[in-house]
Amino acid sequence: MQAKLLKKIFPELKTKVKIAPFTAFDIGGTAPFWLEIRDKHKLVEVIKKAQANHLPYFVFAGGSNLVFPDKLPKKIFICYRAKPRAGVTHFIESKLVYAEAGLPLAILVGATIKNGLAGFEALSGIPGTVGGAIFGNAGAYGQTISDKLVEIEIFDGQDIKWVPVATGQFSYRASIFKKKDWLILGGRWSLAKGEAKTLNQKSREIIKMRNKKYAPGIKCPGSYFKNLLASDLPKKVLKQIPAEKIIGGKVPTGYLLEVVGVKGLKRGKIMVPDYHANLILNTGGGKAVDVLALANIMKQKVKDRFNIKIEEEVRVI
Repeated sequence: MQAKLLKKIFPELKTKVKIAPFTAFDIGGTAPFWLEIRDKHKLVEVIKKAQANHLPYFVFAGGSNLVFPDKLPKKIFICYRAKPRAGVTHFIESKLVYAEAGLPLAILVGATIKNGLAGFEALSGIPGTVGGAIFGNAGAYGQTISDKLVEIEIFDGQDIKWVPVATGQFSYRASIFKKKDWLILGGRWSLAKGEAKTLNQKSREIIKMRNKKYAPGIKCPGSYFKNLLASDLPKKVLKQIPAEKIIGGKVPTGYLLEVVGVKGLKRGKIMVPDYHANLILNTGGGKAVDVLALANIMKQKVKDRFNIKIEEEVRVI
């Protein structure tokens, strides 16, 4: 792909843009070709042009749960972040709420709390965008983004359409969007009426708890590995785990990692902090190659000790 030809197709195209500042991990190489999109309709238009011209591309939004490689492939990297004025459309009487996928999740959570609509308050403080949250079925403290979801607006490569929540095949930190090449454009939720003051208080409590684990400004994609469903674990493994550690039918992977002694492990500028075994931090100038090497060491330690495989919650690109 040549920049001159691409700029004829996409006049707003930029070249050689460092991707790290657009991610929570602050890791990743230089994008050879770059587009920033602020509207879902413009996003669909750009993708149709890329497809018509057989141009490889990669779409991302908040960059909060991604690990980009140190050297990026020759693709058009499309950063889709909706303008805040795209906003959250809410219909108070029917308690239906719509949000565009490129909107920060925090705006959706804040708008519902302000309008006394319950269902998102436990998601307070989770970084990233609405679309990314749907993609990974984000959740915390007993709530997930899909709990009250009614339907999802998608672009399937040909048409914009709405699909029912059942089509999403949501499960713990998973959805059909991790398997299908569909683009999430928005979502519509049906929420219950709540007391704004009470919801706001719970939101603040959640943020306070999250800040103890994820200090503001920390270069980290959140929990690196998924927690484990107790029902999926062999009995001999469950016998080694104290009952009080099993919460909501899940075994915190952080506990297993703590048992095998990963706290304080380092590789280059990447490390596991001494206060939480399921975090991988970039202390500044970290490389993806070191992240992956450290993650493999952590996985192997759990495999050696418990004979089980832990899986990444983050998406390695």
